[in-house]
Amino acid sequence: MGLTRGASLGLIDDLKGHFHPVLLTYADWPGEEIRLHTGAGNLSWDGETWMGAGKLVQFTAPMEQGGLATSEATVRVAATVEDMLGERGKIIRNRDLTVWFATTTTAGGNVLKADPVELFTGYFDSRTGALTRSDGGLAHDMVLGLGIGPSARSSASITHSYEDQIAKYPGDTAGRHVQNANKLRFNPQQWPE
Repeated sequence: MGLTRGASLGLIDDLKGHFHPVLLTYADWPGEEIRLHTGAGNLSWDGETWMGAGKLVQFTAPMEQGGLATSEATVRVAATVEDMLGERGKIIRNRDLTVWFATTTTAGGNVLKADPVELFTGYFDSRTGALTRSDGGLAHDMVLGLGIGPSARSSASITHSYEDQIAKYPGDTAGRHVQNANKLRFNPQQWPE
């Protein structure tokens, strides 16, 4: 079985030996587009500048598995209580997020050795805060739950109702006939005995 994510030959060759991994994250955040990477300094890729976040941002990918159930994906962002409160009013649900995997020339670096491969595409589904004790102090994190598949925002554009049908095609009676057939199937007429 071969690699199916569309990784370039350069990336596959790099993964055969010792390599320095990096994640690039694009987020459609309210009022701005955010591009981060897990190294230090600015990184250039795809005509954009990606800011280095180091260990301040942590991505947990969902496990790949068969079936309909999916495991959870999250992004943890180190933040102060003030920063989290400042983001509180922003509506992030159903906004897009994409994560790519690549390798760099040095550990924590910002020069790519090969083009990244897409690792995750989804949307923001929830936002919570977390407080943990580390190194004798308290650490605050904003935990962003992620969903996969079409978001509600994307799905809304492909749903179609009877009301949509009669508004767009007033002379078309097929929708009415289908609705009547469904009513008869699920709620058949009963005659008095």
